[in-house]
Amino acid sequence: MDHTRVLKRAWEILKQYRVLWVFGLILALTTASASSGGAQSGYQFSGDDFPPESQYEIPEGSTPQEVIEGIVRELSGGVWQPRAGTVITIIVLLVLVILVLGVIAVVARYVSEAAMIRMVDIYETNGEKLRFREGWRLGWSREAWRLFLIDLAIFIPVFVGAALLLGLAALPLLLLASGDGVGAVIGVVTFIGLLFLVIFVLIIVTTLLSLLVRFFRRVCVLEKVGVGEALRRGFAMVKQNWKDVGIMWLIMIGISIGFSIVMAPIMFLFVAGGALIGGGVGLLLHGLAGLLIGDAGAWIIAGLIGIPIFILVIIVPASLLSGMKEVYVSSAWTLTYRELQVLGRLEPEPLYVEA
Repeated sequence: MDHTRVLKRAWEILKQYRVLWVFGLILALTTASASSGGAQSGYQFSGDDFPPESQYEIPEGSTPQEVIEGIVRELSGGVWQPRAGTVITIIVLLVLVILVLGVIAVVARYVSEAAMIRMVDIYETNGEKLRFREGWRLGWSREAWRLFLIDLAIFIPVFVGAALLLGLAALPLLLLASGDGVGAVIGVVTFIGLLFLVIFVLIIVTTLLSLLVRFFRRVCVLEKVGVGEALRRGFAMVKQNWKDVGIMWLIMIGISIGFSIVMAPIMFLFVAGGALIGGGVGLLLHGLAGLLIGDAGAWIIAGLIGIPIFILVIIVPASLLSGMKEVYVSSAWTLTYRELQVLGRLEPEPLYVEA
């Protein structure tokens, strides 16, 4: 297998097939991959950030409704005086909105992943570039649902296995209840040793599964087979071509590390720009709102406007870059799958030797 040719071709697809960027962006926004280039603010709020008179004290004998109303009234500087039922309704609605957005994100993630795999395969087969709507229609299929089931079939056993291993590793801690000092020390030492062993095993298992799942998904999407068949055939392909797959896996790890190194200074610029823009807008609004309402209410308004601006300045460009990385990685693995398919078909049939 020519790994260099695969990597160059994946780069050409990234440059030429820009509709894939949209699906890559969706994938970056709906998975944890975007967080690889993210950054977090190191600032911690403390009680000194607000004047003592803004701290709310719960009067004795207050009902839960009175507590909720008092906290909201204090935080808003007396501007908003809602009923407890209104606050609870808002909280319930926010939870429902978060749940709906979560379902939409999951659907968009698997549809986009299936679309990217099929679009690259079609482009390599006949050179046809699909539009976004056509690509989305391709991704909106039973295969996208099966991709979700594949992840579920992998996650549940791993989760259960990890819980059992951690539970077994914690058994030596029962020696702490014996009251024997020597036994307690032995129990703690044994637990720490077993804990490191469990973590090591989990790292190996999850690393291996992260490699296998690349082929499970492509077998499922491109061959249009069920979950069990995708797992069986994907594992067989990796087992048969483990050298080529291993080399590609090491190359992709190197690319991911290089991407993270490049993203570090870029993310610093994004954070600095977000702090400058979002913080400037927030301070301006705080100054204006402070003339009309209390200081606490002014800080709330400043935060409601400034923090989203700060987040958007960071997330939008970082997600776009992460999305382009997703396109490249997905294309490289799809091309790898196609290459291994061709190599498998070109292998000579074993000669029949009559006994």
